[in-house]
Amino acid sequence: MSVSRLGMSCILLLCCVASLNAQGARVGYVNSQQVLTEYGPAQEAQAELQSAAQEADSELQLLGSGFQSALAEFQQQAMSMTPEARQNRQQELASSEQAIQRRQQELELQLAQRQQELLQPINDRITATIEEIRVEGNYAVIFDASSGAIVAADPALDITQDVLTRLQAADTPGSGGG
Repeated sequence: MSVSRLGMSCILLLCCVASLNAQGARVGYVNSQQVLTEYGPAQEAQAELQSAAQEADSELQLLGSGFQSALAEFQQQAMSMTPEARQNRQQELASSEQAIQRRQQELELQLAQRQQELLQPINDRITATIEEIRVEGNYAVIFDASSGAIVAADPALDITQDVLTRLQAADTPGSGGG
């Protein structure tokens, strides 16, 4: 974002906040990155995703090293091969390389789908909790501090700990939460 766009965004944000304050409406903010970092289920989901990504990387490294070995072997033997055998081997290597690329795309898609499966319910829960706090606290607007749109704010407006406390309380057995 250019400096002029950032400046305009800040001016618009300040005008919005000033207008809301003039109307007596409450404004708050939350640091969603902090919530995701400190919230237990989000930490568990991130750990599971990291483990799946490591497994995918291991598989791709194994496939890649096998391809590199086959390529090195071909390069050593290429001069002693007949033109037809050399062409067949080059086609096999090209097919192998394409298969590795397809597998990489499949794994990336699987990881993206798993990320969506794991994080969407968590994000929905966090959003619902923020909305509950907004309604209960009579907030007109709650901004996300991690988006970078807030340049400076009164720490008393920060509801991040309220969100974390409520989410964690809802996860405690016997609390009546989800």
